[in-house]
Amino acid sequence: MPDIGKRVQNVRRLRMWTQARLANEAGVSPTTVSGIETGKIGRPHFATLGKLARALDVAPEVLLDSREAVEQQGPVPLSLGWARESGDGEFESGLEGASLKSLDSLSHGLDVEQERLQRLYGEFPEGSEQGRFIKRQIREVAGRSGSVKASAIVRRIQDEAKHKDEPGRDTQPQNQSRKLRHETV
Repeated sequence: MPDIGKRVQNVRRLRMWTQARLANEAGVSPTTVSGIETGKIGRPHFATLGKLARALDVAPEVLLDSREAVEQQGPVPLSLGWARESGDGEFESGLEGASLKSLDSLSHGLDVEQERLQRLYGEFPEGSEQGRFIKRQIREVAGRSGSVKASAIVRRIQDEAKHKDEPGRDTQPQNQSRKLRHETV
């Protein structure tokens, strides 16, 4: 199965969707989804991939990128798809180079995904195969979420320390508070 087909299938399965549901959500034929996933359609039209990506709520690049293309592009953007698909080393390296804004955005995305999975988990009988699969996904997302939050905390502490060390930064608030106290007396 070509990489594109495998990525479409992986994301579809993470959503617990059938090929028919993905086809319906994307507005394409079930034959098209099947053809892409099995490799019979090796080079799907970009518009079709765009429809699939929108339906799956991922960036089209998630379905297109190969590992070589990601390495050539430089730092990997912090997205939910990236967080779910990256290995532990790649994930931690990505967090180290990320901005605080990116970390906060990814943290929010992981929290939303965890809530979605928890709702989905409640739809399956206790001990079912689907329930166990979703439970593993919840643990994975929760672990990644914790790591992102820890990285964000460290980044905030580093930023605060950097701002304190800047000349004139910490004397200004003190002078303002002295002035304010003097005016109120």
